[in-house]
Amino acid sequence: MRKKPNIILIILDSARRDMFGCYGNLEGLTPNLDQLADRGLLLMDHYAAGNGSAPAHVSIFTGHHPARHKVFNNYCDIGDDIRALPSILKRFGYRNYGHTKFSVVPPSGYGSLFGFDEMISPENSQSIARGGLKSYIVSKMKSNPDLWIRFKNLFDRYMSQHRRMRLISDNFDGRASLTYLLGKIKENKGIAPVFAYSTLLHPHMPYYPPRAFLNKVFKGQEIDKISYNIQFNLHAYINGDFGEARDAMECVRKCYKADLLYADYLLKEFIDSLKREGLFDNTLLLIMADHGELLGEHGDINHGVTVWEELLSIPCMLYYPEKIEPNSKTNKLTSGLDIVPTILDLIGALKSARAELVLDGHSIFDERVDWEDRYLVVDSPPVVLPERLKAYPNTLYKQNIISRALRTKNYKYIWQSNGEKYLFRTGISENRENNILDKNEELAMQLHQTMISYYKGIDANSKIDEYPITLSRKAAKITRNPMVREELRRLGYLK
Repeated sequence: MRKKPNIILIILDSARRDMFGCYGNLEGLTPNLDQLADRGLLLMDHYAAGNGSAPAHVSIFTGHHPARHKVFNNYCDIGDDIRALPSILKRFGYRNYGHTKFSVVPPSGYGSLFGFDEMISPENSQSIARGGLKSYIVSKMKSNPDLWIRFKNLFDRYMSQHRRMRLISDNFDGRASLTYLLGKIKENKGIAPVFAYSTLLHPHMPYYPPRAFLNKVFKGQEIDKISYNIQFNLHAYINGDFGEARDAMECVRKCYKADLLYADYLLKEFIDSLKREGLFDNTLLLIMADHGELLGEHGDINHGVTVWEELLSIPCMLYYPEKIEPNSKTNKLTSGLDIVPTILDLIGALKSARAELVLDGHSIFDERVDWEDRYLVVDSPPVVLPERLKAYPNTLYKQNIISRALRTKNYKYIWQSNGEKYLFRTGISENRENNILDKNEELAMQLHQTMISYYKGIDANSKIDEYPITLSRKAAKITRNPMVREELRRLGYLK
C-alpha cells in the first residue's frame, strides 16, 4: 500500500482568477502555476466561500459555510466544538505545520482549536522570537498603542512613499513561510506524512514586490505617486476622495499584477526545492485563493463588504499524480467549502471522518452530487467597528450594506439590504445594464426563496436582513491596532 502523501495547501490571498494564464489571461503573470495546472486538475468555475480573509479561510479549513462557523472578521468569537482540517488529519497520522505572516488561520486567540503541531504567525510568540531583534522591537511597540501610533506618525511623515511601501511589503514577504514548510517536510521525511499550510500575502495589499517584478510589468513606466496614496488609504478611495484617478488606479493594477508574478516565482522556487529533495513525487499540492480582489471595479478596491464576481471567482488547482490525471479540467461549480472533503477523499479518509463532521461542501470527485443543479450562497456582513470609518461617510454607507448572493451555473441573484436586487447571467459583466431581474422576476423570486431556505437549514432563526456578529474578548486582547483597541474598549470588550 502506498504511503500517505504529504499535503501542501498554499492560499494566495486576494488572487483573482482572471489574472491567471491557465484561465485565459495572456499577460504571462503566472507561467509556473500555468505549468502546474497542466500537470494536474484545474477547477474552472471555483468560488470563494466568503468575501474576506477570515470567513473564507475558516470555511476552507472546516467545510462550514460562514453562517455556520460565524467567523465573519478577525474579531469574531468561535465555538470550541469546531473541527478543522489539521485536527482531522492528525487522526490519520499527519503532523501539521503552518507558517504565515497574517493571523487568519487559526483566528486570533484560537490557535489551539485548529490542531497544528506548530503554527508560526504574527500573534505567536514563537514567531516573534524567531524574527530576531527587529521583530521583537516592533512587537513591543505594538503592545503599547500610544507609542505605536506616535512611531507610525513619524514613520509616515519622514519616510518617502517608496520607502514606506518597501518596508511594509518586505515585512509580509512569503519566502520565509515557504522555507519553513520545506524544512518541516524534510524533517519528517520517512517518519510521518505532513500537512503543510501557508497563506502568502501575494498579491494582497500592499502590492509592492521586489523591484525586478515591478520592472517586468511597468517596463520603464514611472509609478504614479497617487497610486501609493490610494494603497495607503483605500477607505479614502472608496469614499471618492481621489476622484476617478484612472492613471493612478492603472498603476495600482500593475502593482497587483507584479505581486502575483512574484507569488508565481516563489512557488516555482518552492516546488523546485521539493523536487531536488525527492519530496514532490508523493505530494498532494493544492494552490488556490481565499477570495479575489476589486481593483477599481464598482468604485471599490481591496476585498470584503460586496459580493461582486471579481471578488468571488478564484483560481484553484490540484496536483496529485497518484489519483489525478495530468491536464484535467472540471467545469463543476465548486467552492472553498469543498476543500476539506476533497482532501479527505483523495487520501481515502472521507468515509471514516464523515461520521463526526458537519460539511456544507462536497468532494469534487463525488459523482453522487447533482453538480448541474448545484448552487452556492455567499454573503457580505456589514462593517464591524464602524467608528473607524467616521471620517469617510460614503465608505461607511457602502460598507454598512448587507449583501447576499445565490450563484448557479447559469445565474447569479444578489439581494442587498438597501433595497437593490440584481439578476445576472453568469459570464456577463455585473453592471446595471446587464441586470435582467425586471424581465425574470419569477426566476429571481425562486432563487431568493432558495437562498432563504439555505440559511434556515443552517439556523432556523436566521433573518436575511440581520447579521448577528459576536465579537471575541480573546481577539480583543490580542489585537494591536490602536483604533480597533479604542473602539473595542468603548464597546466593553477591553478594560
